[in-house]
This record gives sequence, C-alpha cells and structure tokens, in this order.
Amino acid sequence: MTGTQASNGTSHPVDASSFAMEGPMVALLMPFKSDSLNIDDASFIKYLEHLWQGGIKNVVVNGSTGEFPSMTLAERKHAAELCRAHWPGKVVVGVSSTAVADCLELIDHAATQITTANKGQQTVADAVLLLPPYYFATVPDAGIENFILAVLKTTKLPSYLYNYSVHTGNVISTESYKKVAKQLPHLRGIKCTVTAMSDATPYKDAMPHLQAYLGGIEGQALDGLQKGLDGVIAGGMSAVLPHLVAKVDEEFRKGNLTEARAAQDTLNKWAAARDSLKLMDVGAGKAAMSKVVPGFPATVRPALVELPSDLQRKLVSQYPE
Repeated sequence: MTGTQASNGTSHPVDASSFAMEGPMVALLMPFKSDSLNIDDASFIKYLEHLWQGGIKNVVVNGSTGEFPSMTLAERKHAAELCRAHWPGKVVVGVSSTAVADCLELIDHAATQITTANKGQQTVADAVLLLPPYYFATVPDAGIENFILAVLKTTKLPSYLYNYSVHTGNVISTESYKKVAKQLPHLRGIKCTVTAMSDATPYKDAMPHLQAYLGGIEGQALDGLQKGLDGVIAGGMSAVLPHLVAKVDEEFRKGNLTEARAAQDTLNKWAAARDSLKLMDVGAGKAAMSKVVPGFPATVRPALVELPSDLQRKLVSQYPE
C-alpha cells in the first residue's frame, strides 16, 4: 500500500490495563470514488487533516459511520493502515464482523506494525472496537458473552465494546459487560450508541473504572459529560465542525460551562438542519463535508442512497459560518 509497508511483528502497549482515551473521538466517514466505489485515499487524507486542524485527537476507523459492512476485509485493512500513516493521534480500529474468524483476522492486522513514510514503525491500532454479533438477533446474554470472549481473549490490545442494538439486534447488558470485563484486563470501556441518555449511564455506573462513550445522541454530549460519561464519539455531521466537538469537551473540563454550552448549541443547530430534511447521518455528513474538504465525494455504497443534489445544496446552505 502506498506510504506504508506491513511487517510481520506485532506490538502492544506495555500495560493495556491502564490505557485510556482522552477527549472526544470522531467516527470516520469513508470516502468512495463516484465512478468505481473504491476508497478515495486522497480525500480521506485531506479529511484527516481537517479533523486534526480542528482539534480532534482520536478517531475510529471502520465503524458504522465508515460503512464498514460494505467493505471487504482487504479494504478495511487498507483503510486502517492509511489512517495510521496519516493520523498523528490515537487510532481505534473497528474489528466487528458476524464471523469470529474475520474478527480475529482484523485484530491480528490491528496489532501489526507498519512502516510509515513519516513516522517509522507504528502499530496499526492503539485500540480496537467490537460490536456484539449481529443478524441473529436477541440472542441470550451467554451467546453474546461467548462471542466477545472468543474474539477479545486473543489480543492484548486495549479494547472497547460497542453497543448499537438498532443495527445489531443485540444488547450487551450491563451484567454481560461486567462478566466479560472480569476476564479481559485489557477491556477499557464501551461505546453506547443509544436514543436516550438513560441507556448509556448505567454502563458507567456498572464499571466506574472503565470508560463509557456516548454515540447516537451527540447533541447531548455536554449533558453526558455532566452525568459522568467520558466523552462523545461524534458522527458524520458533527465532524464537519470538529473545532466545536473539541471545544465542548475542552471547555467542560476547564469548568467553562457557558462556553461549552454555546459550542454544543451551535452543533445542535447544525444537526437540526439535517433532521429538518429527514436525512441519514452518513449521507448528510458526506454531502456536507464537501463544504470544508473540497472534492470530498458524497458517494455512499449500497444499500445507502446518495443525497440528491438539491438536498445537498439545501444542507450546505445551512452550514454555520
């Protein structure tokens, strides 16, 4: 792959049990070329630069916002390496799949060292992110626990679970969370993509020493911080304004709640523009990203549908200058 060369060695943090993310994360969009649907490397690199300049220090690659179910394992490995080669901060790599063997292949790759043009030898991932099994919905807690352990017992990389029952049809219960955490000393927390704050806070209450990140209702990021959550994992629309995502967190931690609330309110008005047009976050985020990353393609892969040009114009016209 251009700019990187994989080695056969693996590397892990000295003590994964003490690893912690600091500040918000952004779940990365994955740009696809309109003519071939291949990953648009150049646009992806420019996008990463936009986020870094906006104050974001942590990203998640190959997550839901990145349309990972539409990508082959080879594409996901390429995206992870490309991200590592061009991102100065921490990289969390999504390793979810319905097949344990695929998860294990992605985890092995995440622990691989690559040689980058500018930074020498680096491990592809600082941490990994795992959804519960999906397609077979509402499986018993024991099945979810067995799946998580079958995947994460094979690695020493810092690991995060990912609760997203709307898409997976399965919930990692707080009891399952506590059970697997006892067997996984490198488990560092959970991302809760939910529709209500009350669905996220119990995970922080259950395991206070582990991190709990909020997704799905990032318009309540500040409220989540005030309730003891560790931060937000922002999606496609919010990442258009990374300086505000970073500012909410920074000002909160400084005790400047007025400034934090002002940044949150601006983000929420931007999200309201999407909601008023009844748009999905991935398609809207890609369309809006062209405002700040020239040439960023609005292309999505099936079964998602690209925004019509008139809706793209309406959305971009509401960008908060």
